[in-house]
Amino acid sequence: MSIYYRLDEQTDNLNPEGKKTRGLFPRIIRKKTVSLRELCEQAAAGTTFNVFELESAGRLLIREIVDRLSDGNNVCLDDFGTFSLSAEAVRPAQSEYDIRAESICVKKINFKTSKRLMSRMKGLVFKRKPKQKT
Repeated sequence: MSIYYRLDEQTDNLNPEGKKTRGLFPRIIRKKTVSLRELCEQAAAGTTFNVFELESAGRLLIREIVDRLSDGNNVCLDDFGTFSLSAEAVRPAQSEYDIRAESICVKKINFKTSKRLMSRMKGLVFKRKPKQKT
């Protein structure tokens, strides 16, 4: 298996106006988005599990992750990574009395990959996408 990439030109926005440089940066070309159902179909092939069982287990796991995050916990899936929430205030505050619980919301769901997963990704093979002939 290989991951195709292309090179895109991008401006360096961190330097002051006179010292900006342009460079080429790799961008992964995604083939498609794989659904839970497709994952389960592939995982069930060659096992005694059927697709419905795996898909049901996957949906149950997702529900449990959401429930645990909703209760203020982090969720660690061994050798995969950890999910956590971050919060933000709806408006800026000058003192701790300016913010009440009603004015705080979830900013995003964070995911930190495990070291083991990252080490498995280090060996992936990249290939430059061939240019299309016009």
